[in-house]
Amino acid sequence: MSDIKRLITDIAFDLGFDAVGITLADDISSSNEHFLKWREKGFAADMSYLLREDPINAKPKQILSEAKSVISLLVNYYTEAPSDPGTNYGRIAAYAVGIDYHKVLRKKIKLFQEKIKEEVGDRFISKGFSDSVPLLEKSFARNSGLGFFGKNTLIINKPFGSYFFVCEIISNLEIEPDHDINGTCGKCTRCIDVCPTDALGVGALPATPLLDARLCISYQTIENRGNIPIDLRKKFGSWMFGCDLCQLVCPYNKKIKETSWQEFKPESGFGHWIKLADVLKIRTEDEFHARFCHTALTRPKRSGFLRNAAIVAGNRLSEEALPELIWLAENEADPVIREHVLWALSKYDDRKVKQCISNYLINK
Repeated sequence: MSDIKRLITDIAFDLGFDAVGITLADDISSSNEHFLKWREKGFAADMSYLLREDPINAKPKQILSEAKSVISLLVNYYTEAPSDPGTNYGRIAAYAVGIDYHKVLRKKIKLFQEKIKEEVGDRFISKGFSDSVPLLEKSFARNSGLGFFGKNTLIINKPFGSYFFVCEIISNLEIEPDHDINGTCGKCTRCIDVCPTDALGVGALPATPLLDARLCISYQTIENRGNIPIDLRKKFGSWMFGCDLCQLVCPYNKKIKETSWQEFKPESGFGHWIKLADVLKIRTEDEFHARFCHTALTRPKRSGFLRNAAIVAGNRLSEEALPELIWLAENEADPVIREHVLWALSKYDDRKVKQCISNYLINK
């Protein structure tokens, strides 16, 4: 191992990163071609940041013209979820149970860059990020020897499974690259089989996994700003922000360790389960932001989060949520929230609920 590579590795582990790998800052045309074909099929839904013309996804030199290497860093965020506390709660994907990873990792990446610069001097030029620029981070992580693509479209690293964030540092340093890892899911299709919306394995290109975001619970509950397709709502089950089903069943995730990062543990945020009634009581955007501003849960805004809570309440027939659903049906101005609240109320067998829906239809 070269001195510079050993230095980078030591700094990464000293700062708490769980794994580090390095690849050349060359364009990866095969990954870019796969991305473009995936996008052409409409699988990117309406995520505008994935629909830009002439995307830079596989072209690190368009981000840093002096780029010679890409340093990939993994951060394990896994914590075990407690058992289901009952029908009055909705579930949060594991990556969002603590503090917003964007805020945490942005600071850690900056510190990583500063420490390298202290050692190698001003000749070090870099740009660092985590899920903040349209680069194919998973492809560069794979090329850095940090894992292989699983059938759930996630990078799988044998020690850490798939529960990790990926950070990238595009650098002008010439560093000995790592070799990619030959890994496979074999004949296992557990992730494909468990997906309630059939979002995985949809006419996949040869030897490459595909995800149709339009069917994915994570996309629908986080990125979709409008109405959820009616035929998908009942399939959400208890998931009100994201979904981990394809990770929960993966054999590579059966013996992984919990994160050592305090920021990503449940006690730093709102945990794996949130009481539905508490969410449905939030009346304003300011109130919503004040409560969740340090977490990733702000992404869908109040409209999307209450929409999700209403769906889960309808799926689980939450008794505690019912009064809040009725109040929202009678008073809420947001049409997206009202639409999903009325859908949820239609699942209850209750005279007051039926009257509430009837009054809405008469006054509509």
